[in-house]
Amino acid sequence: MHRISELDALRGIAALCVVIYHFFYNYHTIYGHATLPVEWSYLGRYGVQLFFILSGYVIFLTLSKVKKPMDFIISRFSRLYPAFWVSVAITFVAVSTFGLPGREVSLIAAVANLTMLHEYMRLPHVDTVYWTLTVELTFYFWMFLLFCINRLHSCLNFFAMLVILGIGDSVGLFNIPNAIKKIFIIDHISFFMAGICFYLITSNLQKKAALTCLLLSIISTFVSYSVDHVVLFLLFFVTFFLAVSGRLLILNNKVLIYFGGISYTLYLIHQNVGYMIIYHLTPIFDNAYLAIFLAICTSILLAHVLSSYFERPGLKLLREWYSRRREA
Repeated sequence: MHRISELDALRGIAALCVVIYHFFYNYHTIYGHATLPVEWSYLGRYGVQLFFILSGYVIFLTLSKVKKPMDFIISRFSRLYPAFWVSVAITFVAVSTFGLPGREVSLIAAVANLTMLHEYMRLPHVDTVYWTLTVELTFYFWMFLLFCINRLHSCLNFFAMLVILGIGDSVGLFNIPNAIKKIFIIDHISFFMAGICFYLITSNLQKKAALTCLLLSIISTFVSYSVDHVVLFLLFFVTFFLAVSGRLLILNNKVLIYFGGISYTLYLIHQNVGYMIIYHLTPIFDNAYLAIFLAICTSILLAHVLSSYFERPGLKLLREWYSRRREA
């Protein structure tokens, strides 16, 4: 499938934002950075929502191109799991060996993490960033189901209903149980739906419905977050639209595209490994900035290795195997 370089750049930006948020603001919340200023990095946490918008766009694009259900399964499995398994192993061994207070998990929990569905088993994450993977897989499930029953063209109706339910819950009209919220990803579905809307708008498909659902997504952020967040998410929407419609050529930048290429592995490997480096090296150097710098460099290096030697080769091997099986 043809890759859109601007989307890779946005992935890179989203991943870097999350890394900065974790190493500054979130680390300070958990372990403390003494007098280090961290408030500036808070907005980096919303790189996750940008990832969800990207997923909505890409998954709808993927399903609109595939012919068989198994094509989609292999496409997603080969993309997600090889690098994830290695990341789980590295993070589990590193934290178990060197220690990171409050982040150690049992071997049973680590094995369960390999499914990406461990949250539904009520087992802890080897790395807490994995919560988004459960959300992503749940979104994939609903999209795959709609594809299988030949209702992909009407997915906006389904997701708009979920967004409306989320709005009703946010304003107190009713109380949706947490289990239902998790199964239908009600707290996050508006961002996935926005990504689908951008695909439809830029492809000149169902434009009226897509614009209506985009407005609904904005309303959802207004009632679920704050006015400041609405401004941020509107900026996301405008930037995303300009990117996918080819009007933001500044994103066609080799550095950003590089980080987009390693964004998945960087996201997977950075948090606990980075926290461990900062936690153990800050007292030694008596310099949090140096410890954070080394954590960032180590995370990027590991992400590059994982992407080069596990993610891409694993993807290629699995897809070649599936292609041979399909042709046999």
